[in-house]
Amino acid sequence: MAAVLRIPEKSHKDVLLVYKYTKAESLARLETSETLSFEVDGDKVDAPIAISKYFVSKTLPELLGNNASEQAEVEEWLSWINTSLRTVAKKEVLIAMEKKLDVHLASSTFFVGNQLTLVDLIVFGILHSYTKNIRVEKVPNVLRWFDLVQHMVVKKNDLANDFALVEINLNDVPEPVVVAPAALELQKKDDKKKAAKGDKEDEKKKEQPKDEKKKEQPKDEKKEQPKGEKKDKKEKKEKKEKKPAAAPVETDQATVSRLDIRVGYIRSCKKHEGADSLYVEEIDLGDGEGVYRTIVSGLVRWYPLEEMQDRWVLCLTNLKPASMRGIKSHGMVLCATAPDGSKVELLSPVDTSKVKPGDRVYFEGMEGEPEKVLNPKKKYWETVQPDLKTNDELLAYYQDKPFLIKTASGEAVQCKVATVQGGGIK
Repeated sequence: MAAVLRIPEKSHKDVLLVYKYTKAESLARLETSETLSFEVDGDKVDAPIAISKYFVSKTLPELLGNNASEQAEVEEWLSWINTSLRTVAKKEVLIAMEKKLDVHLASSTFFVGNQLTLVDLIVFGILHSYTKNIRVEKVPNVLRWFDLVQHMVVKKNDLANDFALVEINLNDVPEPVVVAPAALELQKKDDKKKAAKGDKEDEKKKEQPKDEKKKEQPKDEKKEQPKGEKKDKKEKKEKKEKKPAAAPVETDQATVSRLDIRVGYIRSCKKHEGADSLYVEEIDLGDGEGVYRTIVSGLVRWYPLEEMQDRWVLCLTNLKPASMRGIKSHGMVLCATAPDGSKVELLSPVDTSKVKPGDRVYFEGMEGEPEKVLNPKKKYWETVQPDLKTNDELLAYYQDKPFLIKTASGEAVQCKVATVQGGGIK
């Protein structure tokens, strides 16, 4: 008996999004019904999250998390969605968007880890109908995330017939003000001093006799101000009025050229003491003699420890440093994931004899100076990543441009994986 997914026409849009995005048409046929249900192998399931997890596990298992830590986070979010987002009134959804989701996304591009997961798909599907009329300044971080997901998932996969693209003017989003803890402490102390000073002055004023108050500024002095002086002050005020700030200069630099992808050489690798699924690598990235970067990678499932020693890799080096279970990671080792999620393989130069640590990857016709640190709000990596893939010859590409390494001799060296064809690179 063929599996059947039945979805109501006007609800459970999140399940429909997962079904369409994972291309689960090969797993079950889609029908319209009054209630949600999924029939497979004689069993009937009506829990939306259970249905979505089934499709993801069969098609894109990485959406459930790349390691034990991420998988636990995904489960935690799914549990929260069930109780606090899916079955509540509209007013409570709007409160959750402002108090929970916007706060979380202020410091995160996605809900879990550094890539799209099932949580993003489900939350997007649920919130889609709420975003058309909501003010940007109310939940700026939610709408930044929403705009990213609708481009990555909906627009890129031609799903706009089911999920209309929502026009969001991100230029109206106020810039978040981040105050460093030390500065905040100094500011608090300064405020206290000012407050104390103000209190003392108030006390002095209270203690002053009425005659002294009159002496402070006689009325005659106010009247004696020449008319010309008033005019001068008015002119000065007009001059001091601020001119509107100039609009930021837009450049034609290709987004992919803003990424600092370099050749790296793993000098040592060990298991993370606080996470069974993570490795901690010391990688030479050409930062100087004897200077190595610490990078944490979730590759325990895919590579034995001995294969992670003394090997060439490619790394994205200008990500903002992130703490991974107590260890600061200063970059990301690039890998290709098989379309069915069965393999994850490290990228490396085709000819390692011609490269050295620190050599940069470029894309012909898209050259440019990389950012020192990628601004998470600009979404450079998230914009580029869906177009990074390996081809049938196992070579790494961005769209139709091969990964090319700038060598000292001027010769261009390509990048490859061992066996993964058509794999997404991340």
